[in-house]
Amino acid sequence: MQGGVKDDSDSEHTFIGGPLAEMPSPGHTELKNPMDADKASIYRHPLFPLLALLFEKCEQSTLSADCITSASFDVDIENFVRSQEKEGRPFFSEDPELDNLVSRLGNCCYIKTEQKPPI
Repeated sequence: MQGGVKDDSDSEHTFIGGPLAEMPSPGHTELKNPMDADKASIYRHPLFPLLALLFEKCEQSTLSADCITSASFDVDIENFVRSQEKEGRPFFSEDPELDNLVSRLGNCCYIKTEQKPPI
């Protein structure tokens, strides 16, 4: 899952669609069960590229001795917000329940990284 691409010229990320954001959203006739519909909704959510990046960083943090701090997440979030605003993209969907789920998933990863025990 790649939500952003690191720009070697500075510490900011440039947010692009990434592989999951480029996935064609399945039509309603292609969805075999409610779980497929839910997954498709999450992939289409405006915050999904940020969520994918946060989970990627969270995973990297668990696999390495280097501790990723909340400041690193803050920079990524700030850059994402700037990118969304610059391109006039929304932050939320038309579904408040989905917005809440995506927000909680991002917070879960953020909090989990802060509580990582020293190695």
